[in-house]
Amino acid sequence: MPALDFRDVTVTYGTGTQTLRAVDDVTLQVPAGSVVGLVGESGSGKSTLARAAIGMAPVTAGSITASGRPLPRRGRRPVQMVFQDPVAALDPRMSVRASLTEALGVAGAVPRREREAEVARLLELVHLDPGLAGRMPAALSGGQRQRVSVARAIAARPEVIIADEITSALDVSVQGAMLNLIRELRAELNLSMLFISHNLAVVRYVCDIVAVMYLGRIVEVGPTAELVADPQHPYTRLLLSTAPRVGTSLAASTLPPQVQDTEPADPHAPPTGCRFHPRCPRGPMVLPGRQQCVDEDPSDGSGDRPHRAACWFPGERVDLPSPRPRDPQTVEAP
Repeated sequence: MPALDFRDVTVTYGTGTQTLRAVDDVTLQVPAGSVVGLVGESGSGKSTLARAAIGMAPVTAGSITASGRPLPRRGRRPVQMVFQDPVAALDPRMSVRASLTEALGVAGAVPRREREAEVARLLELVHLDPGLAGRMPAALSGGQRQRVSVARAIAARPEVIIADEITSALDVSVQGAMLNLIRELRAELNLSMLFISHNLAVVRYVCDIVAVMYLGRIVEVGPTAELVADPQHPYTRLLLSTAPRVGTSLAASTLPPQVQDTEPADPHAPPTGCRFHPRCPRGPMVLPGRQQCVDEDPSDGSGDRPHRAACWFPGERVDLPSPRPRDPQTVEAP
């Protein structure tokens, strides 16, 4: 039974011409003890799906369950979230001790007399000195605040933790340490986690399974090694080709000239057929005979294709331009 199960979930905002389906008929499972990565560009619906799981976004249709049970509206929630911004995530008026003690109180699993020792244990678990317990968030670095946020999520004894872009607001120098911490905690605590990022290089480092999201829909999902080795959807291939690597430019383009300057579609009015077809290197912008991509939705029947690929031509190879040679703005992927 999945630790977290999204079934045909739709999240809609607005009405009439301003209606936005931020999440559109998404089905995704987080198996118990696994880390599932959810990757896609900004605006793809990743964070909205996460917020729906913790009750911060309205579920218009479908269901979300944790270990087979509906998510409760009140009381202890089985899903806890670590947010992107470590500054905004912690109450500036509460000490580290108070934040962790509050989470322990909600969980109700630790007697009051044992909570001080448990606070120290939690801080050590995320590699922080227990002596920091008396400090206020303003006295901590960004990396320390994010570690406190992780400790607070663990303190609530959740069945699933959602990590939403938890490294993107951190200095590059501490991002790797945070990712290593996630891997260590997963191994030590057998965590079930939905790990959200726009960076496929980060996701492949920490996740067992990767799901790729585009304009509100899951377009591909599969075991990390298989998906990276043999991506079926052209959007996944594009994300892989643009992931930062040693010796390649951050500005390198891998799109054919026909679609290089094409902007992502307006989410209020997504394209007909395949939502990715205006930017697809194997679609009708490059191969005009592929009208099927414009007329028919490839999500229909995607469950029968490898990696559940929402593509009419899954796995088809298209030679993309190689990234430009190394320049001064280079990074190393995790």
